[in-house]
Amino acid sequence: MRLKKFFLIICLVIFSASTVFAAAPLSPEQMQTILAMPKGERPAPETYLSQKYIKNHLKKFKKGLSIVTSVASFEKFMLHADKIGREDNTCFVMPKKFCDAIEKEAGGDISIWEKKLSFDAGYFKSQGGLVRIDIIDFGDLNLRIPDGNEAGVNDYWIPGGWTVGDTPEAVTNKIPKTRIIVRFLAS
Repeated sequence: MRLKKFFLIICLVIFSASTVFAAAPLSPEQMQTILAMPKGERPAPETYLSQKYIKNHLKKFKKGLSIVTSVASFEKFMLHADKIGREDNTCFVMPKKFCDAIEKEAGGDISIWEKKLSFDAGYFKSQGGLVRIDIIDFGDLNLRIPDGNEAGVNDYWIPGGWTVGDTPEAVTNKIPKTRIIVRFLAS
């Protein structure tokens, strides 16, 4: 895991001018400092991102939210639950229009989803495939930029509300299952 984190930090420094890293107004040094902090001790995004940036980022989500997860995770953690999300009352989401675009681009190719959503190659296939969840009503679910302390954060998380695969991300509180539409995408 340390090797992945080291590789990510090197990529941040080398590729800091790319769209992902240019999207969050942080220097490579700021990103490296935040990433070096242990999970659970990372600062709130409001301490290093402007209110204007946060507002503009969250506007990307106003026309709908989507989640993509593995079949195994869906069956184990969501299928029989009243709400979907982690034990810390968080759930990672992306804008529905970005999810639509990735689904079109992927055309059933799971590896495209893995790249765009910052998962290891082969992860979704090894977990039984993909499940897409669209959220119908989310106005009261506390949409916000992830701080990196969420239970669902993996080794590829970066500050600023974007995945390494150039997809905007946010978190909400747990989502009642009465507000979702579920589709199985690929296996």
